[in-house]
Amino acid sequence: MPVIDAHTHVFPPDVIARRETIAKIDARFALLYANPRARMVDATGINEYLETQGIEQAVVTSFPFTDASLVRACNDYVLELARTDTRVIPFVTVDMEDETSARDEAERCVRFGARGIGEIAFYDTGYGKREREKLLVVGAYAAQQGIPVMIHVNEQVGHAYQGKTIMDLQEILSFIEAHPDLTVILSHLGGGLCFYEFMPEVRKIFSRVYYDLAAVPLLYSSEVYDFVARYIPDRTLFGSDFPLLSYRKYAEDLGSLDDEARDKLLFRNARRMLGNG
Repeated sequence: MPVIDAHTHVFPPDVIARRETIAKIDARFALLYANPRARMVDATGINEYLETQGIEQAVVTSFPFTDASLVRACNDYVLELARTDTRVIPFVTVDMEDETSARDEAERCVRFGARGIGEIAFYDTGYGKREREKLLVVGAYAAQQGIPVMIHVNEQVGHAYQGKTIMDLQEILSFIEAHPDLTVILSHLGGGLCFYEFMPEVRKIFSRVYYDLAAVPLLYSSEVYDFVARYIPDRTLFGSDFPLLSYRKYAEDLGSLDDEARDKLLFRNARRMLGNG
């Protein structure tokens, strides 16, 4: 059975080697990766994952550094990886503190084959009006190009963990509403925003919104798969958040779904979203 992993991360070897130094100058990166036990992989690690777990294709991105030079270096690494391995679907990050720079980097990367923008994340500041406004230019550009934007959204209740931050869900909704032609991927089941789709006005605004399952086994009980299979089967993507988790962590629970729902989550929805069928 084909599997498309819609959410994985990779880093150049020199960034992994300089983890400790980078963590001292990039607070956002430090939140997730200052701990040496936090897994980071380079191209070799992604290749091994795809090979050993039978992944047909994977959306591969790096990290939304606050340092623009690191953003560019990691984007170049992801784009080169995609050039040499057709299984890699390259998503790129941008410097969200400078809207002009962000658009310029997005344009540069699209010229070299980027298929999406993200994972955009504001681990250090949270997400509010300021962050929404920072995203407007990139959102408009992505809509114009017909490529998706992936946004990190974490839940606002439950246990604490590194990188969990305060997010104004209304501001996320407002961003989506302002870009009706933009395809948006809300990671981690949108921090629970998917449950608000029982509100008709939200469901209407979210007609082009997809949710991925990244890190879901660490957040929700397995009953959540029955929920997505019943209520949002056409707009949910399998995503592992590799190397945090891998497909094996999801396989048993996804295997319990009926064939149609499982196939949609594992590959059909991703192919449609990416224009691959």
